[in-house]
Amino acid sequence: MGLGPGDPADLTLKAERVLRGATRLFLRTSIHPTITVLGDWGLKFASFDELYREGATFEAVYQEI
Repeated sequence: MGLGPGDPADLTLKAERVLRGATRLFLRTSIHPTITVLGDWGLKFASFDELYREGATFEAVYQEI
């Protein structure tokens, strides 16, 4: 599921329900404007930011994810 184009107000009610109901959240990156609302909701998540920093190519990163 995607976090949308960037504005947290653009998240659908279904997306909110899915995110709040998840037992674990994994994000490709924590560099996204919608991340603030996840914190507001008290949600914890893991991101793959380190893989992006260390990966030689996007293909290598996506393979690792």
